[in-house]
Amino acid sequence: MKRILIVDDDLTLRTALTRYLQSRGYVVQEARSGVEALALFEEDPTDVVVSDIVMPEMDGLEFCRRLRATRLGQLVPFIFLSSRRELSDRVEDNIVRESILNEPFLDRDCNIWIVRQV
Repeated sequence: MKRILIVDDDLTLRTALTRYLQSRGYVVQEARSGVEALALFEEDPTDVVVSDIVMPEMDGLEFCRRLRATRLGQLVPFIFLSSRRELSDRVEDNIVRESILNEPFLDRDCNIWIVRQV
C-alpha cells in the first residue's frame, strides 16, 4: 500500500485531502509544517510527499531541500500545492523541478498526480 505525507498548514485542506486519499487506498500521514514533516519522514518515510509551498516556520521549498539532503529523502517524489501561480516560476532548478498542482484543484487531479509519481 502506497504511503503519502501531506504537509500543509491549512487544516481544512489537509483533512479533506487526507480523507480523499484514504478513500482511494493510500496510507496518509499529516504534518502542519516543514519542521514537523521532516521529523515524521525521518521516523517513518513515505512513498510520496504532497506539500504546500507557503507555510510558517519552514516553507515547502526549504523542506524539500532539507529532505533531499538526507539519504532516505533523496528520491522521494514531491508534489507541491500552491494557490499562487507565480510560485511555479520560483521553484529553483537545484531541487529538480517538482510537480506543482495549483489550487484550487479537484481531488481527482491530486490522485492523478500521485499515481504518476508512484
